[in-house]
Formats: sequence, structure tokens, C-alpha cells
Amino acid sequence: MMELFSRSVAFVLIVILSPFFLLISIFSLLFQGWPVLFKQDRVGYGYTVFKLRKFRSMQKSMDESKITDANDSRVTPWGRFLRATKLDELPQLWNIMAGEMRFIGPRPEVEEFVKEDDFSFLKDIKPGLTDFSSILFRDEATILAKKGGVEKYPELLKIKLSLGHLYAEHKGFWLDMKLVFITLISIFSSKRASRIVKKYFIEEYDPDLIESVDEWII
Repeated sequence: MMELFSRSVAFVLIVILSPFFLLISIFSLLFQGWPVLFKQDRVGYGYTVFKLRKFRSMQKSMDESKITDANDSRVTPWGRFLRATKLDELPQLWNIMAGEMRFIGPRPEVEEFVKEDDFSFLKDIKPGLTDFSSILFRDEATILAKKGGVEKYPELLKIKLSLGHLYAEHKGFWLDMKLVFITLISIFSSKRASRIVKKYFIEEYDPDLIESVDEWII
């Protein structure tokens, strides 16, 4: 039932936001050229690989690094705007409608970082558009830059995995609704949203995680 609900909501949002999608696509063509969309292999439910969709925010001639630094030269000026506003994530509504993702769940990871034992929650849940770590580490590129660069990502990933398992243990309709609301808050005040997640979820579910989370919040 929840699966059908998520896919139906995604379809309705795509229809409602279609003029907005068109407008972003036009500006993307003007400022960056073709292609408008960026597709990348990510690992989903049951460790199946699917194509994650985003509005392209980087130059077409990209190197092999799949992690973006805050000052990454590959990101275009228009792309920086899309990333800062999270508008680049909108095409993932198609992933949700296709049943590859959910609105709420751990963010899908690229294959090179996925080990089945670490990502065991993918046996039970699908990756999502937003979750605890998406709210807490909203500006991940800046966090990594301040911590020493993209080579620090495996350390951050350990915390994200702990939060992913935490969500999988407590997932449910009301938790999902709360995370949708807090994600909306994070658009206007990421610090306030982070405080809410820490106080009402992390401290309640696993207070031992607080210190590790605090080390990565900017």
C-alpha cells in the first residue's frame, strides 16, 4: 500500500511540477548545453543497480571521482545554483515513480562504496530521496572540504551507514511523515532541522551516535 502511495504521489508531483521541470531544462540548455539530465549507477533494494537521475550540474568531461568537493572545478555556475537549492534532485521523482526509490530512506550509494554487509538494510528497504543523514549533512561537499577533502568520504560514510541502519530499525509511516516535514524545514534552516533530528530522533534511538554526528555537522 505504501509503495503504491509513494509512486502515485511521485506521479502527481511530476505532473504538477512539469512547467518547473521545463523551465529548469530550458535554463540548463542555455547555460550548459546538452544533456540536461545526469544519470549514474547507484545500488538499490536487494543490491540491484539502477540509474539515478539528476539535472546535470557538472561539465560533460568529468574525471573518475564520484564525490564532489565544495570547490570542485567540474561544477558549472548554473550547477552550483541547482545544487545549493537541491533542484538538481527533482528528477529523482521518476526514480520513485519507477519503484527504484522511496521518498524517505538512506540515500543510494555508488557501487564502489557498497559492501553488502555494511549496506544490509538494502535487503529490507529501498533507498530514498531524504533521510537522517541528508538532513544532518545537507551540504556534504562543504563538510568534506572542511574535513580535508573527498578522501575523507569513507569516514563520513560510516556515520551515514549507522544512520541508515537506525532508520531501517525504526521505519514507519509516522516517522516518514516527520522526516518529510523536517526536510522541508531544512530548505530554510538546515541548522534548525539538524537540531530537531538530533534531539528527537538520534538522542532517543541511539544517543551514542550524537558525538560522532556532531563531529561532521558544520
